[in-house]
Amino acid sequence: MAPVLASRQYPFPVVGVLEIFFEEGGALRKWIGSGYLLKTATYPHRRDIVLTAAHNLVFLRKQNLREVHFTLYGDRNVYSIASRENGTLRYAIPQGYDERPNSPAFDFAVMILQEGAGGSNAPLTLTHVDDTLRVAATIAGGVSARVGEGNRKVYCSTVTAEKQRTTPLHCPVDATAPGMSGGPVLVQEGSAWTSIGVVTGTGDVDDTPRGIAAPIFEETARIIDALIQTALAG
Repeated sequence: MAPVLASRQYPFPVVGVLEIFFEEGGALRKWIGSGYLLKTATYPHRRDIVLTAAHNLVFLRKQNLREVHFTLYGDRNVYSIASRENGTLRYAIPQGYDERPNSPAFDFAVMILQEGAGGSNAPLTLTHVDDTLRVAATIAGGVSARVGEGNRKVYCSTVTAEKQRTTPLHCPVDATAPGMSGGPVLVQEGSAWTSIGVVTGTGDVDDTPRGIAAPIFEETARIIDALIQTALAG
């Protein structure tokens, strides 16, 4: 069930690869994650909002940050994060993540692109999950081992996403790969695609290794709208 190269059909062209370059120990290093274009009821017409994992964007706090690239699958443009007038980047991480960085519940964040993404594919909307859930889904994102110059492709896995009252959203562990964190957990109803989560990595569920995602609850969606407002402000 290892990730396979995604098709270029919707919704995969709204999924992108995030590359954050920074200096550490005298060497230039690169963190690779994923993200996806998002629209909400509060922000229905924007094409510059990216939802990703919070643990990706903590690298933007590096003192020796150099460059940030976001590349959508099939788009030749390389996007960067917008800056405020004071030079700070337009992104926002939930307070809950800083308080509990090891909890997938708050491992999501937003960033604002310097320009709206091109193409005709509409950004994804979010679907709320309940305390108990079992649904056919697809997870998608960039695989770090295969992300090189000019090779920013998106990979996906077909999974059964599960959620119980006391567990995070999870799927088989071999469906994920390093670099996919920040990608969507996609569900389809008819011809409509939405996301019910943000891929965050791997962890144990009932003492079994699983792929983990931050689920989108109703409260999560409200927090995301607040993060967008924060990122856009100033």
